[in-house]
Amino acid sequence: MRQLIHIDKAGHIIGEFPHDINAGFQDCRRGLRRRLVNVKEAGQMPLDVALKLAEERYKLEEKRIREVQFVADEKRKQAEYRRKNMSFSDAADNWLKHVAVVNSESTVAHYAQTIRLYLSTVGDHRLRDFGREHNIRFFDELAKVKAVNRGDRTISAATQNMHMRQLAVFLGWANDNEMIDKLPRLKKAQPKVKEMEVFSLQHLEQLKKWLLSNIENSAQGRPAVNARNLYRAFMLATNALLRKGAIGALPLSGIDLDVKLVRIRDVPELGWKNKANRWPNKPMNNRLYEFLRDDLAARDPAERWYLDDGRGNPWYADPSHISKAMTRACKAAGLPGGVKPFHWGMRAALITWLLNNGESPQKVQQLADHASVTTTMRYFNTREASQQEAVDRLPEI
Repeated sequence: MRQLIHIDKAGHIIGEFPHDINAGFQDCRRGLRRRLVNVKEAGQMPLDVALKLAEERYKLEEKRIREVQFVADEKRKQAEYRRKNMSFSDAADNWLKHVAVVNSESTVAHYAQTIRLYLSTVGDHRLRDFGREHNIRFFDELAKVKAVNRGDRTISAATQNMHMRQLAVFLGWANDNEMIDKLPRLKKAQPKVKEMEVFSLQHLEQLKKWLLSNIENSAQGRPAVNARNLYRAFMLATNALLRKGAIGALPLSGIDLDVKLVRIRDVPELGWKNKANRWPNKPMNNRLYEFLRDDLAARDPAERWYLDDGRGNPWYADPSHISKAMTRACKAAGLPGGVKPFHWGMRAALITWLLNNGESPQKVQQLADHASVTTTMRYFNTREASQQEAVDRLPEI
């Protein structure tokens, strides 16, 4: 039997208590040790009196431990009850605070939009009650949501599925935190299959020629700033496959000519966070190195950003404006319309070219900073590549 009260080597009278008063002592686990009577105090009285005092203090300490444990148990039960009975809206608020720590403001804003749409169409309810009927109702209501600035047109199937994916991310978080019993499989819309359109290398050469001409012919002031920044954005997008957000938020300090690296890091000052951050150091090829070397040498000392307004401020606070400016440039250069210049036009075009020319998907994945090779292969215009290979094999007639 375990000895609850004993005298240690130093002469102190020690009491031992189970970690869980209700469960009692556990085999092969030492209990909580508390000094009941120290050696000096014990030396001033007979041993039997000291042991009796220790027994009285043991009971008091045991009662105190029970009270502390009771309070802790009650708090745990209340927390468990709140977690299991939390409303959809309260849980979503907690989730948004969580994702804000590791995601950009724009990503959090998109998540928040999904939550607002859900609450406005389905309504609030206990999160644990989420079931198929809630999924179907949200699915049906999404198909009725009007697109912004598109007249009476509703949001596309792709946009509906974006909201469903974001709802699934939230429910996955809730499942990980034991707020729901199981992770449901959400019904999604069937979007039209649309092949990714990309620019050809000839298109990109045509665009580069126009951008350089635009620099030469632009008036001083804002037009000249716009022209230089468009070409700067083009050079990083085509030589490092950077996304427009990373280009727009890149400080000049992130360009290291000594080791030929462009370092992509979160920029709290602009509220920008790197989307993937798996391979954040982008190497420079000789072409990009020479451009950056000459470009940095000609910079005004006040400039702080790769795309700078000339006075130490970001060229555009909103990355979408960079895309709009490049879209106008593509149109002026005579390129095909309807192609997102950075996302499809440049990144997808060069990913396709690299894969067509024998570069390994894994290396392209790292350069493009994709989460998986599967994502990289989606950018690969395989149908165009297959047709090109086939047409090149046609016999001469």
